[in-house]
Amino acid sequence: MTRREFMDELGALLGELPDKERLDILADYTEHFLIGIKQGKSEHEIAESLGSPKAVARELLAGYRIDQAQSNASVGNMSRAIIATISLGFFNLVFVLGPFFGLIGVLVACYAVSLSLLVAPLGILMEYGVPAPSPERLLLLFGSLVSIGLGGNVGGRLAAVDQMAVPSVPEVSAV
Repeated sequence: MTRREFMDELGALLGELPDKERLDILADYTEHFLIGIKQGKSEHEIAESLGSPKAVARELLAGYRIDQAQSNASVGNMSRAIIATISLGFFNLVFVLGPFFGLIGVLVACYAVSLSLLVAPLGILMEYGVPAPSPERLLLLFGSLVSIGLGGNVGGRLAAVDQMAVPSVPEVSAV
């Protein structure tokens, strides 16, 4: 999506805002594009990082309706603010929590695979004991070692991904 497409769609979606506020918002988003272009990003990358114009407009309109309800407490303003807040909450619930739970499910499945790759060889070795030098038993032994190695590798990589996903909080020293 180009800057023009993004700005046109956002401007159309913010049509119910007063002109001054709408133009201020559009100027802010134009500035986002200009700063991104100076940093060497393409218009498509900038538009993608800002999110969809529909989502941006929903948040801005919800904030506007809440401000309007606070400054002019009428039944109509209050109901519009409540509906805007509920629709924004539903939007976040569906489009943010859905992928989040999907990724959590994938992460849990990967941990389960890692654990099974680590534990399965122990069952094989316990059933057959220490393998005698027959080809079948050596195959089981080497298969078990490969399984342990894969399980440890997958588990170690998952732990590293978990560490990267959780941002560290800087310590604040008391003066």
